[in-house]
Amino acid sequence: MARILLGDEWFEELASTSLYETEFENILFQEASRIFPEYHPVQFKCIVLSDDGDAKADFALIHKDYRSWWVVEAEMGHHSMRGHVLPQVKRLSRASYADTEAQYLCDHAPHLDCARIKEMIKGQQPRVLVVVNVPVPAWREPIRPYSAVLAIFQIFRSQFNRYVYRLNGDFPSENNEIISTCRCWEIHRFLKIDSPTQLDIKRGETITLHHETGALEWERVDIADAVLLHALRDHPLQKNIVYEILKQSDGTYAIQPSGTRK
Repeated sequence: MARILLGDEWFEELASTSLYETEFENILFQEASRIFPEYHPVQFKCIVLSDDGDAKADFALIHKDYRSWWVVEAEMGHHSMRGHVLPQVKRLSRASYADTEAQYLCDHAPHLDCARIKEMIKGQQPRVLVVVNVPVPAWREPIRPYSAVLAIFQIFRSQFNRYVYRLNGDFPSENNEIISTCRCWEIHRFLKIDSPTQLDIKRGETITLHHETGALEWERVDIADAVLLHALRDHPLQKNIVYEILKQSDGTYAIQPSGTRK
């Protein structure tokens, strides 16, 4: 199990089975305003219907400008992907969301603009965000066809019953900007940049790209007919995959497979 040393205090990672799902969900919702600063977290225990069956999310995230919304499914890493998580994602992504669901959100978020919530729901379907309490990278691909994304919210607790959290994976954002696409070059540890004019670093400067596996540090290298990024350490990116470099709403940069924009 992983540990975190903060000051003189050790925090031990909580195993997936050491929390009830309701406990994990309550902690996640309690911290949601800080984890998702662009969104209003709202309780959403409403049963929704789809052709695949009914489902119930744990809560919703409503963009602060009412541009879009997400339904959030808090999951435990020991749950079955095929038997539990995937059917739930499928139903939530294909469910019907209309006046009943809009009114439910309004009733549980009286501080928000109810008229704008109802108007928002008439637009695009909400996307599904699965938040799991331990890393389970194998879950990412099965939920991708349903435009769902996977975030990891790990909980660490000290002997004094204090908590720290580790975040990883994909998180909703309406303000991410695609800087460029790129791909692994013919020489290992190099990425070829497709739109170098958008890359906000000069030759010889470094940039940190946040990936689902962690932070990756790169140095810009200019050659006669290309702009490359050279990995200062080994990286997990794969050949034959096109990646996107994103400038995130907090000013940091991320890299992810193309076509999975958050």
